[in-house]
Amino acid sequence: MLQELAIQNLALIEKLQLQFNTGFTTLTGETGAGKSILLDALGLALGERADSSLVRHNTPKADVTALFDIEQLPQVQSWLTEQELDDETQCYLRRTVTSEGRSKAYINGYPVAANQLKTLGSFLIDIHGQHEHQTLLSSHKQLDLLDAYANHPGLVEQTQTDFKTWQKLTRELQKLEEEQADYQSKLELLNFQNSEFEEINPQEGEFESLSEEQSQLSHASEIKQACENAYSQIEEEQGAVDALNHAVQSLESILAFSPSLESTIKQLNSSLIEVQEAASEIQHQAEQVDLDPQQLSFVEERLSHLFGLAKKYNIDPEQLVEKRQQIQDDLMRLEQSDASLETLKEALDQAWLTYQKQANTLKKSRQKAAKALSKIVSEGMQTLGMPNGEFAVQLTDSDQATVLGTDKTVFLVTANKGQPLQPLAKVASGGELSRISLAIQVATSEVASLPTLIFDEVDVGIGGGIAEVVGQKMQQLGNDKQILSITHLAQVASHGHNHLHIAKKTENEVTTTQVNKLEPQQRTEELARMLGGLTLTEQTLNHAKEMLATAQNKTA
Repeated sequence: MLQELAIQNLALIEKLQLQFNTGFTTLTGETGAGKSILLDALGLALGERADSSLVRHNTPKADVTALFDIEQLPQVQSWLTEQELDDETQCYLRRTVTSEGRSKAYINGYPVAANQLKTLGSFLIDIHGQHEHQTLLSSHKQLDLLDAYANHPGLVEQTQTDFKTWQKLTRELQKLEEEQADYQSKLELLNFQNSEFEEINPQEGEFESLSEEQSQLSHASEIKQACENAYSQIEEEQGAVDALNHAVQSLESILAFSPSLESTIKQLNSSLIEVQEAASEIQHQAEQVDLDPQQLSFVEERLSHLFGLAKKYNIDPEQLVEKRQQIQDDLMRLEQSDASLETLKEALDQAWLTYQKQANTLKKSRQKAAKALSKIVSEGMQTLGMPNGEFAVQLTDSDQATVLGTDKTVFLVTANKGQPLQPLAKVASGGELSRISLAIQVATSEVASLPTLIFDEVDVGIGGGIAEVVGQKMQQLGNDKQILSITHLAQVASHGHNHLHIAKKTENEVTTTQVNKLEPQQRTEELARMLGGLTLTEQTLNHAKEMLATAQNKTA
């Protein structure tokens, strides 16, 4: 239930804090006083699109906070807990909008996305707009209203799930069938590619190893000659070894006179050993070099095959092994696709049967609800000035399966006795359509699980005794739910358990919107204004007083 609405710097509202009670609350005021601003404010708090034009002139931002009592709303409590936004039995929704159009949203003080506000709002409030009857002609809207009256969200959700499962499998089957359309050509291509790779048989790391071997074999004579030259420079007469030996001998001959040279002699001896070891390794490398033209020819031919295969498939030679595995995997998958196709067809058939069964269950629930809704709306039409009015919900099979089942809904109506039922769009005048819409809204609201319902001037085009019936209907709804109604009709306003008055006030050349809760005497004066205009006469005051007393006595 909506407990409080706090608004700051929104349109003509500078600062406003409204408390809301249970029951039926009416909101009245002159045209242009700002009644729609309250709905705009509430819409912001419930996640509707933010518009910078709503920000009060010369202020940086607008701020709206709505407080709800959710103690009796387990679905809301569960959702908040799942989102980690819970705060015991109350729920604060807050929205700010800057003059530049940037907005922020909060639930119980936690920053959230605006669509989270919208999701939560759908559990809290249902708003029936004054133009609701215009959308009533849509077949989709008619089906929505029937489902709302049937109050079977579980059936609708399961039908949607089953349809999406069937749809997903259908897409998968189409894709697999497309892949199989040129099955034979693909199979031949993959077999040919696989045979090419089997013939060459590339191995992991082979290309790198062969490249290194090819480099050595193609430069074998240069390598051997360089090693032999280096060895002779070290080990032959007057080579590096002789030079180091002579150097050591020379220093040893004077060691007695210069003992400090001992460490230098040790370094030279150590270097001599390292040079001799290097010479031995060079000699070994020279002996290992194989001048083998036949092996070189084999390596170069093998590399040529690897290069040719890689070039054909536009890959690097190092990727040949990976490409071969990919071809083998594709070949295996294609060979197994027949079995996959049969499995998928079986799954698709089962999914379709499941969907049809669920859609049929939903249809039966809709048929039951359609019968009941037809009866209650017909009765509503008759109490709203259409004594011979008759309403019927016709369910027919849709041309194709949809996420909402296999049903198509048509609202049929007749306003005159003896006239056949015809589609709503063909026979209802503007005034009749407005009353039929109201009858449907009241009927669906009675079974709605939402705790708060808002009617925004849905009684436009209605007057006299019919307006009184509308007030009585909303009063009855207010016994079980919180009802807010913006109205221009005194007959409706008089039935409210509470009455809020919205007015514009100009002070120091600044206009603001104010909302006040009316006491009995103030209510009488407001009803008189609604009945007779700005000038209140004794007659209109007495009429208003009597109207209020009668309406409230019915409440008692």
